[in-house]
Amino acid sequence: MTEPGATTFARILRQHLDRGVIQPDDSVLVQFAGTFDELVCKEVGLTNVTLVNIAPDSPSSELGGSVIDAHDMPYASASYDHVMGHSGLHHCSRPHEALHEMYRIARRTVLFVENQDSALMRAATKAGVVGWYELAAVVADGYETGGVDGTGVPNFIYRWTRRDLEKTVAAFDPAYDIPVEVHTEWNLGTGRVASEVLRRKLRLSQASAEKAFTNGQRVLNRVAARQGQHLRRHDPQGPGDAAPVDGDAGADAPAVSGSGGLSWRCA
Repeated sequence: MTEPGATTFARILRQHLDRGVIQPDDSVLVQFAGTFDELVCKEVGLTNVTLVNIAPDSPSSELGGSVIDAHDMPYASASYDHVMGHSGLHHCSRPHEALHEMYRIARRTVLFVENQDSALMRAATKAGVVGWYELAAVVADGYETGGVDGTGVPNFIYRWTRRDLEKTVAAFDPAYDIPVEVHTEWNLGTGRVASEVLRRKLRLSQASAEKAFTNGQRVLNRVAARQGQHLRRHDPQGPGDAAPVDGDAGADAPAVSGSGGLSWRCA
């Protein structure tokens, strides 16, 4: 698995499996999916997985099959145990609406990995290390897909804060106190577009950049993990523990999990 974030996504899924939040044969819907997601799910042992994408024939997906719009999913409410997405919400023109669809369809857990709107990430954007819009995916897909809503138009990269997530989920289902857990981390692998931009700015060789970014990632995750570019969310209590606002135990609302730095691990 060579796609940036592969290790993070696989590790999050394994953690949920180890904790019993996800069982190998649970029904899982993976939104914004491609062959990468298919490989990760197989690697961690998930056996009942449905993969969908708005551009299933695009080079970044290569799944084939039906076109599924993240903003209007053709699935009944609570029809899957878990709904997850890896680095896809920021491609949506209406990311909150797409997240709502994930929440609506999930019986137990929503898990996603996205970018975080932290102070250090905003500084990196202003410095030109990372962009406000995502052009690389559009270029890679021949200027036909890879952008907003699967089109060839570069998408604005919507980055989340913890408070964004808490307010959004509370608005979705105000009758319940929805468990939300967010984890953040830095991922500075040399395969990332931002890392390549920084390497060129610093005029580093590939070997020097690999060493510098590995050491830098280790330090940042020790001293400033909360500022990380990846955000993940996960349910600390396990499935079925969402509580109504009156405090009584309830199992009618799924948990939401985000993974970050800001990469949401919504698992």
